Amino acid sequence: MVSRGLGTVSVRFLVARFRIVKQGGQVIVREETLRRLRFAPVAVALLLMVVFASLTLRSKRKVLVFATGSDVGLYHLLASRIEKAVERSHADVAIELITSAGSTENIACLERKEAQIALVQNDARGGKSVRSIAALYPEVLHLICRSDRNIRSLGDLKERRIGIGAVGSGTEQLTSKLLEFVGVSLDPKRVWRGSFSESLQLVKSGELDGTFILAGVGAEMIETVMRDQRVELVPIQMGEHRAKEAKDIAQEFVDGFRVHYPHIAPYTIPLMAYEGRPAAPVPTLSVQAVLVCHEKVAVELVERITKTLFGQRAVLSQQDTTFAHLNEQSAQASLQFPLHTGADNYYRRREPGFLNENAEAMGFLVTVALLIWSVLSWAQRWYGQRRKNRVDIYYQSIEALSRRVGDVTCLQELETLESELQQIGRQAGQELVEETLAADESYIIYQTMFGDCRTSLEQIRVRLLSAADTA
Repeated sequence: MVSRGLGTVSVRFLVARFRIVKQGGQVIVREETLRRLRFAPVAVALLLMVVFASLTLRSKRKVLVFATGSDVGLYHLLASRIEKAVERSHADVAIELITSAGSTENIACLERKEAQIALVQNDARGGKSVRSIAALYPEVLHLICRSDRNIRSLGDLKERRIGIGAVGSGTEQLTSKLLEFVGVSLDPKRVWRGSFSESLQLVKSGELDGTFILAGVGAEMIETVMRDQRVELVPIQMGEHRAKEAKDIAQEFVDGFRVHYPHIAPYTIPLMAYEGRPAAPVPTLSVQAVLVCHEKVAVELVERITKTLFGQRAVLSQQDTTFAHLNEQSAQASLQFPLHTGADNYYRRREPGFLNENAEAMGFLVTVALLIWSVLSWAQRWYGQRRKNRVDIYYQSIEALSRRVGDVTCLQELETLESELQQIGRQAGQELVEETLAADESYIIYQTMFGDCRTSLEQIRVRLLSAADTA
């Protein structure tokens, strides 16, 4: 009973909503309703286009895996800043961060195509398929030692317990080559390999005499440990030089070391860089931290990332002062890995042609235009056919009336037929004005049939009147 009641309500709703009427045993949808419904296919097509566009953009979203470093390290922090800047500027790009042991592992990830972009030291080994995007900032080698161990130069590290960085890290690679260059052989049992935070804790506790830390000047972990007066910064030099300037010591040392180990630069840690310490500038060396990618990453995508990096430099620098080192000239200078074509295009401002830059968008617009044209053409044909079908109703009405003309025997029957014909004419004229009938060949045929029927009725009237006069 409930089902039948619902069915009755549904039918009544359709009849009322769409103005469905029943004439001569046939269900007819009024033309006013048909006019409204003719736009339904267009609305459906537009809805489908929106869904199609959404799915297309989602399916074309580019996902880049970004190899960083320790999840508590500076590489990972900087990578997260870059990730947010790129995703905020480019909705079709998604970046996924992965942790690693550092530069060496990052290079391996790129070579194995497990990552598409990474942060590495400019002196990292390997990387035939690695391409540079930009040098971000100088990583400065800090030698932090116990103040009570009387360590004044690299030569004093013999027989000491020293941290040289995590296994497979860029710091381990650099410090091993550095100690080899100055002729300092460390007892393998006294060498400690691990994270920077762990090594600094071991220095503070006295379990290590010193440790090498490769980080940007002002790094928080170094600033924290330098508050402890039991530790100090030791110059990177062969022996103690009291008469020379720190920058001259750094330059002389790097000039010799660079012969054996390229891609480094002299650096001087400024006076009071860490809350009042050091009391004098400290000579050392640096190596650039570089944003790199795999050579197969799309040129257009790398160009956009490079443009975002420098376009968002002010925002990035506010989030982390390390980005203040970003400079277009230094970003592409003295790089070990060749520049990616996309980055090179940005630096040289090689703007892509309008067609190349907008090829995908134009292709999509052409597809949408063709789809709309097809839908509108179909709607026009459908509406034209509906109007033709309407004129067919008048054909049938006049034809039925014409068949009754021969049966007329009196003026009363004749007037009834004439009245019906006039009603047909008025209704057809009204629909022509409302443009539900087209003034085309079909309508001309209707007019001819209408005229012939009217002529037949006039002839019948003459015949009946003549018969009445004769009688």
